[in-house]
Amino acid sequence: MAKIYTSQRWWQFPMIRITLALITGLLLGKFVVVPNGLIVTVFTISSLLWLFNGRSRLFHFFKRQWMTGLSVQLLFICAGIILHKQSIPAATPISNKVVLLETPIKKANSYQALAAMHKTKLLIYFNVDIPLDSLNEGMEIQLFKKPTVIVSVTNPGGFDFKQYAAAQHIFHQVYLTKKDYRITSQHPFSITSSLLQKARQYVLHTLYLYIKSNRERGVAEALLIGYKAHLDKTLMNAYSNTGVIHIIAISGLHLGMIYSLLLLLFKPIRRLKQFSWIRTICILFFLWGFALLTGAGASVLRAAVMFSFLLLGEQQNRPHHQMNSLAGSAFCLLLFRPDFLWDIGFQLSYAAVLGILFFARPIEKLIFLKNKLLQLGWQMCSITLGAQILTLPLLLYYFHSFPNLFLIANWIAIPVSGLILYLLIGLLLLAPFSIIASPLGTCIDWLLSQLNQLIEKTASLPFALTEYIQISGWQMLLLFACIISLYQWLLHTSKVFFFIAASTLLFIVGIHTIDTLHHRHQKKIIIYHTPKHSAIDIMEGLGHQFLGDSAFNFNPVLVNQVVKPGRTLYRTGKSIRPVSVALQKPFIISRNKVILIAGPQLPFPDLATVPIVDLIVITGSRPVPMKAIAKYFPATLLVFDSSTPLWKIQKWKKEAERLHLRHYSVPEKGAFEYNL
Repeated sequence: MAKIYTSQRWWQFPMIRITLALITGLLLGKFVVVPNGLIVTVFTISSLLWLFNGRSRLFHFFKRQWMTGLSVQLLFICAGIILHKQSIPAATPISNKVVLLETPIKKANSYQALAAMHKTKLLIYFNVDIPLDSLNEGMEIQLFKKPTVIVSVTNPGGFDFKQYAAAQHIFHQVYLTKKDYRITSQHPFSITSSLLQKARQYVLHTLYLYIKSNRERGVAEALLIGYKAHLDKTLMNAYSNTGVIHIIAISGLHLGMIYSLLLLLFKPIRRLKQFSWIRTICILFFLWGFALLTGAGASVLRAAVMFSFLLLGEQQNRPHHQMNSLAGSAFCLLLFRPDFLWDIGFQLSYAAVLGILFFARPIEKLIFLKNKLLQLGWQMCSITLGAQILTLPLLLYYFHSFPNLFLIANWIAIPVSGLILYLLIGLLLLAPFSIIASPLGTCIDWLLSQLNQLIEKTASLPFALTEYIQISGWQMLLLFACIISLYQWLLHTSKVFFFIAASTLLFIVGIHTIDTLHHRHQKKIIIYHTPKHSAIDIMEGLGHQFLGDSAFNFNPVLVNQVVKPGRTLYRTGKSIRPVSVALQKPFIISRNKVILIAGPQLPFPDLATVPIVDLIVITGSRPVPMKAIAKYFPATLLVFDSSTPLWKIQKWKKEAERLHLRHYSVPEKGAFEYNL
């Protein structure tokens, strides 16, 4: 890969050029307001230049190679802008008739399913009292309850479900009981949909029969077909912290394993040239069948399209280049789904493959080992390192942590997970023969158990994860520029690239220093949104003190989802005892503010004896003396946290409004922040 741009000219990679132009157009469409008239004008002129350049005397003046290339680039930039505009869903009226797009999945307190509603989708939550077997994909349902708009109820720096749902064209949700809907008809399944549903049910039923442990079965379902309904969240958190989450999140790695297996199985047919097309069709059929079975995620589709390009190119005896095939797969996917460009899985998938193509081979050449087994292990490490180099900026930007033991974990987990994947495929084929399938299922269960224990023990090590990393979008781009410049410097030993790398690194450090200095002077309190729990952080400088339920001491998933994003955002990962903010229960006292926190363990004091209160935080369901608050502190804001049932908050809100008291409901509006 080091010789790509030195031994071959830029024009030999047409798919890279037009894909970059398409991506430029999509970025312009999202971040820049481009008038439609300008798009039409540029598109028309570019089309004319491309069609007539070199073919008519009228355009003899423009008979230059660069003019044709420029016109093509402008055409695809305009196409990208148009695609982005068309991908934005128009506002559609709410319909009382919807069609289920999937069989409902059991959640903690409901059944969840997606439904089609005009040109958008509706998220439906069914009451647990409704029989699950009465709801199937393709059912048309008449609603007697109006869907509500999905609102953004989130924590600082946390996952924004509204934004995520909008990217999937989901804007409304509804909770249904038996009396809120009526099944009107059953739409017939398409042949493809019917086959996929039967295949998915067969896989899940087979794994249920032969893998007895619930936790291991959940991993097997995720590993094989990307089904995550039964996946243990604590275990998934351990996989994430060790940098091997891609094993249970269906990715190009799985399709690559399937592709390698298919090439091996169909190798005898390759020797018969007259039947080579049968081999190509069969491999494509199984590849795309697996991709659709797993839900057709961005990374899986990338691998499927790329492998398809390689197979078809080989079938036609045409030379191909990996970079051209990779760019071609991105081009096809973005034409199909322009919003894939903003998908984290799409970005990580292409960054990983680019990292492997550019860096894996040079890293492998750094160490030569005579022992073939050791050399194979080092080759696997070099691939992992190569993938990590270009995914690093994205991982730091989106997930704010870095798995320090990713190399060791991947070195063990990838071959073991590959073996398990092949054994699972064998289990599906041998499922009718229980005398063979039963011991095979026991073997898979044991392997999964050992893998899970290893991942959990690795994740529990104190140095396994670097947390609370906060970088901005500009820092992420600068980090990419630094990595690319360092690579070019090592490749060409050019002082210019070294200067660029050093400059970008200085900019990254400078932005970090300025941001850190800014946050050193902060003093605030955050009341987090977390259903049925109370979670409060007092932040001072670069540290925090937590006040809340003891559940956060034993549940790392709860910590990761609720409080960690806010601490990362404000750079307060360190647990400290505040200096200028005093905690004198039930009060939090700073130089300028006094906050009263009342709840089950902190009853309301006699308000007549309290000199001043700027904020009252109410937790739990203990009665609230609204009249006393209105008498002594009529201007004070009341904050109801998420540990209080919503029906009780609604009751308190009505009483507060009657007494002209200001109020804020965390369960309805999201986390509350207050500067001290």
